[in-house]
Amino acid sequence: MDYAWQRYNQWLTSASIDLDTKAELEAIKNNEEEINERFGRQLVFGTGGLRGIVGAGLNRMNIYTVGLATQAYAIFLRKHGLGDRGVVLSCDSRNSSKAFLQEAAAVLIGNDIPVFVYQRISPTPLLSFGVRHCQADGGIMITASHNPAEYNGYKAYCSKGIQLLPEPSNEISLIMEGLVLEDIKRVEQPTEHPLWNWLDEEVYQAYYRQVEKLAPARDDQDLTVSVLYTPLHGTGGGFVPQVLKNAGFVNVDYVQEQLEPDGNFPTVTVPNPEEISAFDIALQYTKQKQYDLVIATDPDADRVGVVVWTGEQYVLLSGNQVGVLLADYLLQTLPQERLTNGFMIKTVVSTEMVVPIAKDYGVEVFDTLTGFKYIGAQIEALQQQGKNFIFGFEESCGYLTGDFVRDKDAVLASLLIVQMAAYYKAQGKTLLQRLEELMIKYGFYVERLHSYSFASASDVERVANFIEQLRQKRLTDIGGFPIKTFKDYLNGLAFDLETGIELALEFPKENVLQWETKVGDRITLRPSGTEPKMKLYLAIVESSYDSAIAKLELLEAASNAMIDQGLSLK
Repeated sequence: MDYAWQRYNQWLTSASIDLDTKAELEAIKNNEEEINERFGRQLVFGTGGLRGIVGAGLNRMNIYTVGLATQAYAIFLRKHGLGDRGVVLSCDSRNSSKAFLQEAAAVLIGNDIPVFVYQRISPTPLLSFGVRHCQADGGIMITASHNPAEYNGYKAYCSKGIQLLPEPSNEISLIMEGLVLEDIKRVEQPTEHPLWNWLDEEVYQAYYRQVEKLAPARDDQDLTVSVLYTPLHGTGGGFVPQVLKNAGFVNVDYVQEQLEPDGNFPTVTVPNPEEISAFDIALQYTKQKQYDLVIATDPDADRVGVVVWTGEQYVLLSGNQVGVLLADYLLQTLPQERLTNGFMIKTVVSTEMVVPIAKDYGVEVFDTLTGFKYIGAQIEALQQQGKNFIFGFEESCGYLTGDFVRDKDAVLASLLIVQMAAYYKAQGKTLLQRLEELMIKYGFYVERLHSYSFASASDVERVANFIEQLRQKRLTDIGGFPIKTFKDYLNGLAFDLETGIELALEFPKENVLQWETKVGDRITLRPSGTEPKMKLYLAIVESSYDSAIAKLELLEAASNAMIDQGLSLK
């Protein structure tokens, strides 16, 4: 608490802090818990960069933490001989995003680093595209992705348009921890500075041309496929309609209440297209008109969720199911030269169902850790070996194909999903019918995700202790299901419990534990890198849907009991 009080008082007395922020801090001067929460630790780069509640404090998103992060990023760039080619900046529709972007630009310019700034709020994939298009040394995206309205965040990118990997992220975090507010170099009126450069409409058109080249209109699609789209008050509304129109889809309607960008997200609880609740208003539209599919993108348009009409009801597809369908669709429709020496990438918590499908086309599937930065880095590494990238995805509704973006892209994915639905509609099928065909052929894969949220620093510490206990214990069974393999990604080791053999895992180090049963089912635990959460991933494969669900529920109950007992939640 001494550290928290010291930093609290530094902010309260600093000439660098504005009066409104000081007033917010004065209001909590008698609240020890709140001061400790805001100043007991500092925001650090996690799985998706910096992310936190907007407010005053070191553990909050504000212009000062943005300034500290950007100063650390600038020092990092200069230390590695970078920066002269500039940094691309963009932001989404969240509250304070434009102010945070301008502060980041002011600090970069203060460090003599040129900036290239999108003229309007733009999706995260456009930031990745812009870095590559401008041949810049890096990028910064101001966004908190699909988090609730009170959050904002900061993603930093390398020159390949890939979010920074742990090694550079950790280096920047260490630099940031050693800085105080007075270390920040910034200029006033950055938009008037010669190092400020606007990215105009030409960049957007260049992106559209790449999308059109990658996913051209096809004769085997039914362009009358009916679509309802919502951007959930985010950036997608300025881009998804355009790519659908360019591709010839005219039977597209929009959720009017959610078209306008609004950082308060007034019509949704959480703007997360993984959740069926994000589709509440859209599904009201379906009572007046039937649609083949309903799609929603999150605020920074890097994730897309899909609801499909089965002929009887609307069903939300999981990220794994959409990933399988897109993988299968691309394998069917891409020219053979694209498949030769081809590869796909998924995360270790995403479905294994794509593996046998890809094998039938002679395509390899590689695993990465959770986080699309790992997929982007793997794409680069494998392409250098002469392999052809076909598709990458993660279970949290993130998808990518092509060579012009290196982050998940919901604008491109939305087009591919609509094209895929049009392809099967021309054959008299729905997306669910195609998925059923694939399951009959390859097995019934079912997955489920549980998230555990924690409110305090002590809760987070308890989770860390629990994970460490599991790491040391090496469970031989979970709920009576015998474990064959235990993988500890933090220490980079896999243990075969039947033979006693230990093998090295060829992955970056990350705090993830995974158990695989003797029949190939998987249980994975992963503390979040950006939020006070822990996630449990369950994956089952069986010969029928009913048997898969029955086993999933047994394994789910056993896993939850283990976690509740370990965390003393009950």
